[in-house]
This record gives sequence, C-alpha cells and structure tokens, in this order.
Amino acid sequence: MELWQVILALIQGLIEWLPISSEGQVVLFAYNFGNVPQEHLLSLAVWLHLGTALAVVARYPRDILHIVSLRNRRLFRLLLVATIGTAITAIPLYFSLKAIMTTFQGEVLNIAVGGLLLVTAVVLYMPTRKSAPVPDEETTEPTEREALSTGLVQGFSILPGLSRSGVTVSALLLQKVDKEEALRFSFLMSVPAVLGILAVELLTGGLSGPAISTIDLLMMELIVFVSGLLSMEALLRVARAISFWKLCVVIGGIAIAFGLPALF
Repeated sequence: MELWQVILALIQGLIEWLPISSEGQVVLFAYNFGNVPQEHLLSLAVWLHLGTALAVVARYPRDILHIVSLRNRRLFRLLLVATIGTAITAIPLYFSLKAIMTTFQGEVLNIAVGGLLLVTAVVLYMPTRKSAPVPDEETTEPTEREALSTGLVQGFSILPGLSRSGVTVSALLLQKVDKEEALRFSFLMSVPAVLGILAVELLTGGLSGPAISTIDLLMMELIVFVSGLLSMEALLRVARAISFWKLCVVIGGIAIAFGLPALF
C-alpha cells in the first residue's frame, strides 16, 4: 500500500462530514499526487464513500436497526423519500460527469473543483444571514416535503467540490429543522445514497481503476471507516463553534489558483 493511498483515505474519512467536499478533495489529491487514471477518478471517490457510510452505521446502530426492521416507519419513509429525490438528480449527473471527466485536460479539473467549492461556501453562508428563528418555529424532524427537497439537493453533491454534508445540512437549516437533527438526518441519508451509487457502479462495471488492487482498496476503506467515525464524533462536539463556509472559500481559492497555469 502506497503512502498516497493512506493519505487519500484519511482525506475522505476526516473531512467527509465537514462542509468541505471530501469527493472534491479526493479527486484533487488523486489527480495531482496519485497514480489514478483520469477516467477512474470519480469511481474511486465513490468507492471510498463506502467506508464513511459504514461509519454512520457504527455510530447510529439503533437507528439503522429500527429503519431496516421498519420499527421506525416514519424515519424509514423520510429516508426513502430523500433517497428517491437524490436518485432523480444524482444518476443523470453521475453518467454525464463520468463522460465529461474523460475530456478534462490538465489542471482545468482543479479550476472546476475550486469553483464548486466556492459554491459550497455560498450555500453554507446563506443560513448565517438569516435572523435566528424563535424556538417554536423550529421543527425537531424534517417533513416528507423537506426530506424530498433535501434529497434533490443531495443529488447535486455528486459533483466533485460540492459538499454533500454542507448542502444537505444547509438545506435542512434553511427549512428550520433543528441543527442537531439536521446533522443526524444528513448522516443517515448518506447511507442509502452511497449504497445506491455503488450499486450503479457495479451494474455498469465501474471499478476504482487498475492502479489500485483489491487488497489496497480494502485497506483504504478500513482507514476511511476508522477516521470517519472519529471525525464524526469530533464534528458533533464542535459543530456549533466553527464557520466552515470560510474554510471552503480558502480551499476553493487554493484549488483555483492551483489550476490557473492550465489557462496560460
């Protein structure tokens, strides 16, 4: 297992839950420092999400059990609606993006990812401009309508650079869902989304690329799982104190600057 693979797995696990696109950072790092063919970048980013999805299962085992066994029918219904919404936007974008990525040349990819990171920063900044809602206007759980709209938004996060966590949490906050519940629901709705896109990968014959062996990929998933679980716990403790949108501006600006030489 090579050092860049360890670093790549740590990137996915440590920043998946932050409103910074882990997919965008994975694509950027794998493109610039890894031995991954350009046409396999998106597939690799998708596969690494399996580790963080398993981290959610480990963090919320009771919720997952109640969903699978239908003991919590309301949460099952909300996640089903959100997943349908995600499929509507994500599947067409996914196939289009895989075709487009094979035509990207040089550091133009960095500019595209940096631009999407700046979009993430704007989305994250929007809730900070709203006046604080009074307690009785907040809802502890999303409704089916809110779950659908958030699922539709989640589908767009298949674009490298657009943070899944950032856009889903922001969408829920803008709909006056309680912050802690927004985080929890965002975590949970990532699981069926990841399993769904992996199913699409398998059905279409997508793999992580010939540069990564099955053993190395499994080891990377293990690193993603452990680091993802630790970072999730950390985020739940410090979420109220950090303005992540500012960090997205910095990283997006760096990504764009890194790709500017391709224009000259």
